[in-house]
Amino acid sequence: MGKNVDIIKVITHADGGDEYSKNATKYPSNEDCVGLRGYGVDAKDPKTAKMQFDYVAKFYENEGKNQYIQYMMSFLKETAPDAWTAMEITDQVLDPLKDEYMILIGVHKKDHQKSDFHTHNFVGTTNIETGKMFHPTNKLNYAMAQRMANIIQKPVELVIEKKNKTRKYRSTQFQVGTSGKGDNNKSKDFKRVFYPHKNAND
Repeated sequence: MGKNVDIIKVITHADGGDEYSKNATKYPSNEDCVGLRGYGVDAKDPKTAKMQFDYVAKFYENEGKNQYIQYMMSFLKETAPDAWTAMEITDQVLDPLKDEYMILIGVHKKDHQKSDFHTHNFVGTTNIETGKMFHPTNKLNYAMAQRMANIIQKPVELVIEKKNKTRKYRSTQFQVGTSGKGDNNKSKDFKRVFYPHKNAND
């Protein structure tokens, strides 16, 4: 991590299919995992979690659509000195989504110069009450980044992964590579820093 700032990254993958769903539900509990939590899904059993996400999407005829939005949150050491703090911040950021969407949270520990903990959070895109699809619009992404900044009372960088990137999924890691069109502005991730509102309740 090159900046002295906490990060929330938004990752979507519209055409991942069954293999993506399998890897998405396994990834939070991989070998780097130091904490798990689930809302509406079994956090400790990836096969059961996949079945639950898939069943809700199929019930509302949303199978084959963008099944997950991943919010990856990376914390500076002073923001989250331990796994419990990383989990609690993540839980608070995702709080507005808990009643309507299934969520799988995994805290990972990776020793870096400025960061030890980050979280991978997969939000099911099907509303469990209405079946309406959940889309990562700028309005939503900006609100999530602002919420995180307000909670930790520090600047937060929002990173939105560009759609023209391709992913190679493996059972143990998610690798992101460019589409081969060159390193130009169109292929770069969108980035914007959000600053905390003082005395914010959220």
